[in-house]
Amino acid sequence: MSEGFYAALPSFDRFDLVVEPERYSDVPADWLVLITDVRGSTQAIEAGRYKEVNALGVACIIGVVNALRGLELPYVFGGDGATMLIPASSRARVEPALRGLGRLSESRFGLSLRVGLVPVGELQADGFPVRVARYRASAQVCLAMLSGSGLTEAERRIKDTAQDERYAVGAGAEALDLEGFECRWLPLQARRGRILSLLVQALGEGEDQQRARYRQVLEEVRAAVGELKAASPVEATSLRLAGRPSAFEVEARLRSAGGAWAVLREKLRLVWAVGLARLLLWSGKKAGSFDGARYRQEVSENSDFRKFDDTLRMVLDVEPERIAELERRLQAMADRGEIVFGMHQSEAALMTCMVGSYSGDHVHFIDGADGGYAMAARPMKLMKRGMGVGASS
Repeated sequence: MSEGFYAALPSFDRFDLVVEPERYSDVPADWLVLITDVRGSTQAIEAGRYKEVNALGVACIIGVVNALRGLELPYVFGGDGATMLIPASSRARVEPALRGLGRLSESRFGLSLRVGLVPVGELQADGFPVRVARYRASAQVCLAMLSGSGLTEAERRIKDTAQDERYAVGAGAEALDLEGFECRWLPLQARRGRILSLLVQALGEGEDQQRARYRQVLEEVRAAVGELKAASPVEATSLRLAGRPSAFEVEARLRSAGGAWAVLREKLRLVWAVGLARLLLWSGKKAGSFDGARYRQEVSENSDFRKFDDTLRMVLDVEPERIAELERRLQAMADRGEIVFGMHQSEAALMTCMVGSYSGDHVHFIDGADGGYAMAARPMKLMKRGMGVGASS
């Protein structure tokens, strides 16, 4: 059995190594690429519903992780959805959660969720590799990094309506557990001027050429922005918990099973829980596994503000003049046909959390506060069209 494949992989702790092919391992043929995304996410974001879109993207990860408790899984949050890898042997346990997520998305938010599963073996047989690596973001948390054209091809097949049923989730019972979903921090206001959501895809004839261009992209980002870790939007000393019941609307709607009164009760419960957390953070005291003296720093260390899934994704806190310099450098690469990229600027970043425990096992998903990744994807798609780059590139 290959269920323990991902957990057994060695990890690395230098982010610049995410573009090095030797850090990646081929995903076993008996695994599946699982892709979820919110249909019409751009329109929802433009209507001011970016918190709901982000929440559903994170809920997809948490629902699957909880369905397979005890199994370490690779996942990458993309803003309006997620990409995950799961063993095919676990499909029967995951599909009830995916059906529950689809129903919840429709009933609670009026948004439709696209979900599809593509066999890795099928992609490999057709010449589309799928690879994964474990990047150690902190002493407590490893984040999955994904590479290979199989990811883009899987997304294409799932979105191809002619093949929809082949990769769709079947009908059946629902069993959704969103324990650990939290959305309790205030938006992370830019300290340096602007929050930049950045997407970059390298072009080239082969993987070696693409990797060389990703290395250059990282050099250009560092030259324009400086040390990436210092540009993280998640600064421990500036983290602030929300307080008003209205701030917990999305989490309450996701986690409460009943109607309006149940949502209200959940919001009031969250106000009490967050009030206690705020007291512990202020005093530096401990209660159970929550260490008020340490938790903010762990949140900063365990955030996914930079990642790779055959697209380089970053959310950075940057001065406007540095953004202009970075855009100039990346545009020069794009003009040479080496990359496509997209940028979106916000006043703040949004953080949505998956908390297994308050003592290290918590991951914090970062996006631009008004749908940064989804909005950055729009100019990148336009750039692709202008350069005649196909959807599978």
